[in-house]
Amino acid sequence: MHRKKPYLSLCALALAVLAGCGTTSGHYVPSSPFPDSAPPVASDALTMPPEPTPTPTPTPEPTPTPETAETYRFGTPLEESEPVADDSFFDTAAFLGDSRTEGLQLFSGLKHGDFYWARGMTVFKADDEEFRPFEVDGRKCNLVEALTLRQYESVYIMLGVNELGYPAQSYESGLGKLLDKVLELQPDAVVYLQVMPPLNDAMCRQNRLASYINNENLAAFNEAIVRLAAEKQVVLLNTAEAYTGPDGQLPAELANDGCHFSYGGYKLWADYLRNHVMDRERYFANRAMVG
Repeated sequence: MHRKKPYLSLCALALAVLAGCGTTSGHYVPSSPFPDSAPPVASDALTMPPEPTPTPTPTPEPTPTPETAETYRFGTPLEESEPVADDSFFDTAAFLGDSRTEGLQLFSGLKHGDFYWARGMTVFKADDEEFRPFEVDGRKCNLVEALTLRQYESVYIMLGVNELGYPAQSYESGLGKLLDKVLELQPDAVVYLQVMPPLNDAMCRQNRLASYINNENLAAFNEAIVRLAAEKQVVLLNTAEAYTGPDGQLPAELANDGCHFSYGGYKLWADYLRNHVMDRERYFANRAMVG
């Protein structure tokens, strides 16, 4: 028969006595700091700050988009504008070109601005030290040197007919270098690069102009002009549209020898310039956006 050990009975008796007492001897038990109805909370929860209210991320302000009327994509022809109030607008303009620009000065009625033209002028002669056809303030100079002596608000360029015997790539390279010089020497000018008007092929042959002076070559040069206007960020003027007939040729009534214009024909060029003007603020803002 299994017998219980005596010390187990004694433990049971001691527990019974303790159960009847309200406190335990030998240890102080402080009263609870929590309300009777609230259970104790872990101490670290008491010192943790309240969760912050998330601050919504502000929506960024959209970048202002210029109005269509103020945006200009370089390499596209400038749209028609309000005509200039009078020709004094061109007092601060320079016209760079060849014998066609000579006709603009002599026969168009435009008498304002500085004209730098020379018969036989090409983009390759612009900085030729041996070709100084211009006289500015008593000084003989080439085209690039002339642009170092005065500052302009507008620069108009039409060159290319005399270069038609060269490969189009050579012309594009030469014109690109000239544009770089113009932009460097005339930083405050609106630079206009003009598309060359067409030729009258039949009249060119009748007048025994060089065989390379033809509309096929001229079209390739005009493509180079468009590319450079976009690359160099200058204004493209489609001056050619004032002279292009239904067949793509220079109409006979506007032609002199098939290449140059009739005396009255030059007035169309001046009128075109008067009605296609780029706002200066718009020009420089668009150059800054692209650059």
